[in-house]
Amino acid sequence: MHISQTGKIGFCIGETPPAPKDRRIFEKLVGIGTPALSDGLNKFNTMAPELKPVRDDIRIAGPAFTVRMRPGDNLMLHKAIALAGEGDIIVVDTCGCRNYCVMGDLMASAAFRKKVGGIVVDGGIRDILELREKGFPIFARFVTPAVGDKDGPGEINLPVSCAGVPVLPGDYIVGDANGVVVIAPYLADKIVEGAEKKLAYEAKRAREIEDGVIAKPDIDDKLRKAGVIE
Repeated sequence: MHISQTGKIGFCIGETPPAPKDRRIFEKLVGIGTPALSDGLNKFNTMAPELKPVRDDIRIAGPAFTVRMRPGDNLMLHKAIALAGEGDIIVVDTCGCRNYCVMGDLMASAAFRKKVGGIVVDGGIRDILELREKGFPIFARFVTPAVGDKDGPGEINLPVSCAGVPVLPGDYIVGDANGVVVIAPYLADKIVEGAEKKLAYEAKRAREIEDGVIAKPDIDDKLRKAGVIE
């Protein structure tokens, strides 16, 4: 895969991917929710469970605008906020930093003044009370008051790894109280189809439970095959 970029290795800005032709897909994805989408992805591309929203009512869906930074440094995140477009989800790879935050209330305020769709940080944030009060759609791995440097290096709109999942610029990011999933755009329609089938099954199963069918028949079938019951 060839990616046009400016700068040098490890300190560069990649070309912004084309905007999605139909943004209604994101309304559909956020409405489906991450559990069914994760099932549709066959358990792949679900970020680590330590990644949490600042508030449980937060939901995000949009194209990834990726940032990769040296541990404890946020120079390129400042630039990414300046470059990101309306509705973009800024996905931040801190290269495993577990000691410092890379953003707080002021940087978040700047990002959402530009109407970005959300921020996913595989690392730390601070000013958590202010972020919660404002309802900013932010996901992060941890909270700490300690802030790092602003010197670089770093990369924007190049492939990153976020919470155990590879993310390419333009990938579809969906997040809610259950977690965050990543969907390649060319798979989106297929994933939606599979997720909607799972939701239909869950609705049917919920009706069965209301009618008193507590255990699914296939549970006993599996136990019989295992020799647990007759």
